[in-house]
Amino acid sequence: MKKIKTLSLLVMSIFIFSTSIHAEDKYLVSYELIKSMSKDEVVAYWKQNGIPKFILPVEYGVDIYEIIYMAPWVDGTLIKASGIYYVPKVKKETVLPTTVYHHGTTLMRDRGDIFKNAQYGIALGLATDGYLSLVPDYYGLGKGEKTHLYQHVWSEAMSTIYMLYAVDELNKTLNVKSNSDLYLTGYSQGGHATLSAHKYIEELNDPRFKVVASAPMSGAYDMSGAQSKVMFEKYPQPFYLPYLLVSYQTAYNFWDGNIYEIFKTPYDSVTKIYLDGTHYYEDFNKAIPNIPADIIKPQYVEEFKANPNYPIKKRIEENNIYEWIPKSPTLFCYCSSDDQVSGKNSEVAYNYMKKQGAKNIKIKNLSNIFDHNECAMFAVIETKFFFDNIRKGKKKTDKGNRFKRFLIAKHKNKEEQKVIATRHEKQAPTEGLRTEAQK
Repeated sequence: MKKIKTLSLLVMSIFIFSTSIHAEDKYLVSYELIKSMSKDEVVAYWKQNGIPKFILPVEYGVDIYEIIYMAPWVDGTLIKASGIYYVPKVKKETVLPTTVYHHGTTLMRDRGDIFKNAQYGIALGLATDGYLSLVPDYYGLGKGEKTHLYQHVWSEAMSTIYMLYAVDELNKTLNVKSNSDLYLTGYSQGGHATLSAHKYIEELNDPRFKVVASAPMSGAYDMSGAQSKVMFEKYPQPFYLPYLLVSYQTAYNFWDGNIYEIFKTPYDSVTKIYLDGTHYYEDFNKAIPNIPADIIKPQYVEEFKANPNYPIKKRIEENNIYEWIPKSPTLFCYCSSDDQVSGKNSEVAYNYMKKQGAKNIKIKNLSNIFDHNECAMFAVIETKFFFDNIRKGKKKTDKGNRFKRFLIAKHKNKEEQKVIATRHEKQAPTEGLRTEAQK
């Protein structure tokens, strides 16, 4: 078994979590207007994609920019990162708040067509209702340099903070007026990134960026606890584990040697192929066991289980993102039936923060039926209510327009019934074939 670099781990840890942020510097590299949508074009896009306007109202046309900016890498050097920026077409004197939407897990470096990706549709929806809207690609994705560091608190936060700096520069060029109000949200990995950015921005205490509200959705906040358990059972996304291990080796250099040697053959070669930034995670999943831990050589799995000080275990613990107290109103949205990110993550985070005295913190289990993907739409809807109510100064931030909520509840019940019926149909043929075989 290879030796672990304990001294280098300590040095890297101290550096990463104490890197200074020089807000007076210039970080915007370039920007490009990739599409300008009129209000009518947004309405047509909503209609084409079946998005009800009562959920995401269309108030403005939107200019959509791709931006390239500089941000710090784990060794202190500056690298290029990228993201998409949505700017509502408002009157010049209008001052706007800012949202950041953190997207979910992807293996592909190329973000593809953002108009065919529902997550970018969320950012567009926020913009057309009067929010400046950012979507960071994260390090190593989009047109950024280096490789992506999956579920890595520091880099997720830095990709957001430095994009905010770059956008602040761009706003002056575009004559866009913004206030300090910042709304943070994201789904799945984006939920983890939301809490990461929230924590670091509050600690930064930059008067230009005040977190007014945060809504992490269905994220793996308890990496070493609630989420780690799924690695030892059948799991719909087994690629998460090798993605995480290779990312943490890049970030921390915790393994003295070739990280791929911890994987069983042929999964050492398979992992190299599928983590090159050009493959879809669905294909990676098909190439590895559906019990994530089965990709790892047994001796390393056993040591992980038995040794509380095992270096990778300590690094996973460091990337838990719930052991702190948010100052701003925070809403955890999740579904208890989530098949990918255990709902226990949200419960653990909420309970810890509440016990430590956090105020204005809420949690909502949106469904006992929906899986991870099915839950997303209703988490976004709940988040939009949450943000809008705070923006409008309503004291009861858990209450929205009653008629809208009635319609949404009705729609959710209808969707839950569809899910139940579909799952029943999938089981029925199997049962029928079994009965036929018995005959």
